[in-house]
Formats: sequence, structure tokens, C-alpha cells
Amino acid sequence: MNARTPTRREAIAGLASVLPVSCAPWPAGAKAGTTPQEGEWRPCADMPFAAQEIYPTLFERAGRPLIVNAGGLALGLTRPIKAATTIYDPEADEWSEGVDLPEERHHLALAAAGGGVHAIGGFTRRGLKTWVMQAQNWRIEDPTRGVWEALRPLPKPQAEAVTLVHGGRIHVIGGRSPIADANGDWGDHGDVGDHWSYDPETDEWSRRAPLPQGRNSAAGAATGDEIFVVSGRTVAAGNTPACHAYNANADAWREIAALPAPIRQPSPRGQGGIACAAYKGQLFVFGGEWFAGQGFGGGGVYADVWVYDPPTNEWRALAPMARPRHGLGGVAIEGRGSIDGVYAIGGALQRGGAGVTAYVDRFSV
Repeated sequence: MNARTPTRREAIAGLASVLPVSCAPWPAGAKAGTTPQEGEWRPCADMPFAAQEIYPTLFERAGRPLIVNAGGLALGLTRPIKAATTIYDPEADEWSEGVDLPEERHHLALAAAGGGVHAIGGFTRRGLKTWVMQAQNWRIEDPTRGVWEALRPLPKPQAEAVTLVHGGRIHVIGGRSPIADANGDWGDHGDVGDHWSYDPETDEWSRRAPLPQGRNSAAGAATGDEIFVVSGRTVAAGNTPACHAYNANADAWREIAALPAPIRQPSPRGQGGIACAAYKGQLFVFGGEWFAGQGFGGGGVYADVWVYDPPTNEWRALAPMARPRHGLGGVAIEGRGSIDGVYAIGGALQRGGAGVTAYVDRFSV
């Protein structure tokens, strides 16, 4: 999120046309771009409302995989920040309502661990201030019923971070934190590389080796013995293609192959506001945006889809997004037959706050 483009944070307006869809393949010619075309995007049932800046998670209830989202930035200037929890059942291709958060949030990170769903950090509203960064850690055993309970918060407010589960622990990596005492506007926060690990059994946070390059709006996933943090952006310099891998046993980071240069439109290398999911031992990365001032016009949204193979340290391009967007969530489902794939949830069709959607698409290879 670039300080030279404040409309990214201040303007929440516009809604793309949303049509009822099901998880059927796109018709021939619907995909953007021409090559490569490995993989297939299928539209699924829309979310109950349009939302961007979301971090959904996979949660299993009674043996059934569900995708849970909570909070987000939505359409409307009066109450753009959501407190709603919504739940997607991919087997039924249906959304339902869950238990509302105790308070509205955007950029709220969800993580399923310790037999429940945790909701960590994000931003809320205080009066006219809509970027009040939080450190809360709420947990609910079942998002379809019950109560969100407050647990030990992050050691300090941190948001726009990579949040994921590895080895039963929740990791919060990078993002932004308040620079000084002020905490209400986007400009009150700066990039950090801080890395925290949470044990749901003891309700304790511990500090881990920091991300070598502090940045925000990156994406990440865990596969095998490592955690991966992909691309993102910095306040000072915009998008970065840098990628890193973390070994929890050694508490050490290493740099891996950088995200490749875009192939479908003139745009900066590196994608901020992207999504990532681990699927079949590989990382699938998609979406993102860039802003004016980075040498490629007034900004835009990336259609490129990339897959990273950890053993070979190589990236390759896949079929582009049928509906490119940023500020979206990425969740993978594996070993469930016809619903297997990587799900792209919500997000906006235009850089910044315009064109917010309720779209859900499933990518399979």
C-alpha cells in the first residue's frame, strides 16, 4: 500500500456487476490472455456481500471442509467495515451466516488452529478514523454458533501481515505496525519484519526470527517443513518480487527465487495485495495490484497466476485469472475429489477501493 496513493485507503466506492453463478467451467475464450493455459478457473456461488481486504481460512466441521471469512471492506461509505462472519460450503456451493465478530474489522487475519478459528489483528473504526490497528486475538470453537472469546493478544498491533498455521502454531509475519503514538490513519503505520508464533495450547506468543525484508500485503503458505512469504510491497518503494522461506526448526530464513516479471500487461515486477495457497506441495499465487508512481501508468490489477515448486526453486506461469482482482483471499482444498482446488475469494477488480466484488472462483490443475 503506497503512501503516494491515499485513495487506496480513503475511497470505498463502486461495485462490479455480480451475476448468479455456479461452479461450471468458463466458456471458451473467457480467460484473459493467450498463453500459457494450464489450469482452469470455474466460478462458484458469490459471497453474501462484496468484500475486499480479507484473509479467509479453511475450517473442518464434522468432517466437512468449510471456508470461513470474517470482516472486510465492503460497498458503502457509511459502514464500509464489516463485522459479519460468512461460511462457504464447497460441497453444496452455498454460503451461510456465522457468528458476527465482537467488532467490525478489515484486514482481519483468520487461522484455524487448536480446534477453532482465530481472528487476529486488523483495523477497526474509532470515530472518523478507519485505520485503527488492533492486536486482539479472538477465538471461536465453531463459527456457525457460539461466542468469540478474547485470548492473549499480539505483543503489539500488527496487520496486513502473512498469517498462517504451521506445526499447530499460528505465525504472524511482516505487515505494518504503528510508527509512533498515532494509530488511526493509514500513514500512522510503517513496514515491519516482526515474526510472532502463537501456541493455542498455552495461549502464549513468542518472537521468532524476523522476515529479512519488512513488507506489507504479501501472501504466504506452509508446505513441507517450511513457511513461504511471497512478494508484497513496501510503503517507500512499492511492489517487491522478493520471496523468502522460513524453517521453524532452525528459526532461520532464506531467500528463494523472486516472483517472475508479469507476462500479460506492462506492470511492476512484484504483486501487492495478492493471495497464496499451498496445494499438492506447491505454492499457487494470484491477483494483486500496483499503483501510480511505479513507472507503469495509473495502476492496475494483475491477471497472472504463478506456481512455485519448492524442491526445484522454480516458478512457472499458469492460466490467468478469469476475473483478476486484488485484496482477495486464497484457500486450498485437497483430497476432496470434485471440490479440490484453490479458491479465490472476494477482492476488487480495480486498484484501490473501487470495483469490490463478491466473486468466488476455483482454480484446478
